[in-house]
Amino acid sequence: MADKIKIARDDKRAIRTRSLVLLKPAHKEVRKLKRDAHVPSIHGHKIWNSSFLIMDYLSRNKPPKKSRFMDLGCGWGLLGIWAKKKFECKVTAVDADEDVFPYLELHANINGVSNIKTRKKRFEKLKKADLEGFHTLAGADICFWDELTPVLYKLIRRAIKAGVKRIIIADPGRDPFYQLVELCEKDKTMVAEVVERTTTRPKVAVADLLVVTPA
Repeated sequence: MADKIKIARDDKRAIRTRSLVLLKPAHKEVRKLKRDAHVPSIHGHKIWNSSFLIMDYLSRNKPPKKSRFMDLGCGWGLLGIWAKKKFECKVTAVDADEDVFPYLELHANINGVSNIKTRKKRFEKLKKADLEGFHTLAGADICFWDELTPVLYKLIRRAIKAGVKRIIIADPGRDPFYQLVELCEKDKTMVAEVVERTTTRPKVAVADLLVVTPA
């Protein structure tokens, strides 16, 4: 692991929440990555608030310690970093855009976390074999286009067939997400539950969590 980058407690361009240090897009370390031509292209330009609501849910509904955890559409990777830090999960962070991974590595460094695997992969390219052995799959703000609804539904079906114990997808309320909820609720191979979560930290946010388990 590279030398840890230290972030001052009074740094106004950093946020501290849930035992994590998060950098705002205007932070010098983030700007440095942008100058190095790491410019995410698929909405991977910041941390999405639904990540915090998944963290809060998992704090009450814990994955087994050291279990395998996949961060779907990981972006800057805070959800996976948190799972690694809190539960010692064996984390794989997946995103279609490889330019997000330097931001994940930066946040892993400042939070003292190592050994997070990264995979450049689209959701439809994740095969059943890629999902076997994982206890939890989680993704925040990943169902934002209509065409993603069937893609994510098929991914959830493959995950259930692969033996994944729980899939969590959080969204602030977009139509494609609720279409996904409806598909999962009708599927007899799975149990789908919608959980509403709110938070005021680090800012006010509301989201629904689709929690899917095998039937």
